[in-house]
Amino acid sequence: MNQSAIYPKDWLSIHPYTSQQPSDKYFIDLSNQLYTVSIPEELPVHFRKKLCTYTAAYLEDIISNLGLWNSFRQEHRRLYHTALPFYAVSTDYIDEEVNEEDIRFIIWNTWQKALYPHSYINPNDERIHRLSQSFYQILCKAYEEAPENDVLENYFQDFKDEKDADRKLTWLFGHTYLTEPSMQPYIERVTPKDRFIIPTGPLALFLHEWMDLLSKNASWKQIKGLYTPEPVIPLKTKEKNASTYQRFTSGNNGKHIAYLNGYSELRHFLTQILGWADDDEHTLPQMKNHRNFILMSNPEKGILLAKDICEYIADSANKLYNKEEAQKHAFRLLTEETVCPPDLLSYCIEHQLIPDAQLPVYGEQELVQRNADFIARHSLLYYYRGD
Repeated sequence: MNQSAIYPKDWLSIHPYTSQQPSDKYFIDLSNQLYTVSIPEELPVHFRKKLCTYTAAYLEDIISNLGLWNSFRQEHRRLYHTALPFYAVSTDYIDEEVNEEDIRFIIWNTWQKALYPHSYINPNDERIHRLSQSFYQILCKAYEEAPENDVLENYFQDFKDEKDADRKLTWLFGHTYLTEPSMQPYIERVTPKDRFIIPTGPLALFLHEWMDLLSKNASWKQIKGLYTPEPVIPLKTKEKNASTYQRFTSGNNGKHIAYLNGYSELRHFLTQILGWADDDEHTLPQMKNHRNFILMSNPEKGILLAKDICEYIADSANKLYNKEEAQKHAFRLLTEETVCPPDLLSYCIEHQLIPDAQLPVYGEQELVQRNADFIARHSLLYYYRGD
């Protein structure tokens, strides 16, 4: 075994303390044992190491009753009525123990979020399956002998003071084996207040949602900013938006979504249907070079605008839908930031309006359709779940 592949600092980097605990040596050795398995070389060395420490931390989580994995699985079941994204679990699957399907997801999550140029990773890639089986054999043995980490047992149940609470929330937000992958591109730029409004982890959960899953202790509600109330829309704004919604639907055959072919149709809709002034201040001249537009109206929120994606939306009211183009490009709506506004994307997923979305190169259309909302959460984070 290459004992120098993964060092204590690598292990401690995904833990809420800086001094080694009695159990840490075991898990560092376990991480190195995992590292001897044939990991696909496409994954850079740094992320191969992460793959091993994350998998070892998954075992540590289970036997130490930390609760991260259980919370993730619990929320996934609530949202989607299945234990895990992508993978059907076998009859041997036991929540309180190590499962090969869990490991397969951790491998996929780490690989997909790895910060190097790559296409979307196929969850059914045979290399992931083979690696998860090899890791599983090692973890099954480790499950019988691994020591508990006493520091992590019920770690999120309470806190000593505000400083301790801040330390725990900081770790949870971007440094655990489940949340670090999603936060890697952003963590250096996130302010303490940002942590409360940016979703994190595979399901893009806000910190207060994580805490509701991890702890029943009401003391967490005392932490300033953690449970930020929903923004209140001023009454005048609501009234204005309701009036706009009425004009929008009245002039659009009762529908709250309009598909417009080119800037001339957009300008006509804004001035003739919505009654906006016909001048450059109101008619969005900066949009002249885009080929098509979607307008969506909400009686409380107002209007959103999307551009150059009409071809991908299989709505009976959308004459611009193009199945061939949708098969090539609709997956972008689920994975590329700012391509589709969150409310529109959520509506399209709920009403199955992007049935052609499939993995680039691989296809896997059925897998994408079954997991579309999860893929959007996992890929877009704030750009799907933010305000």
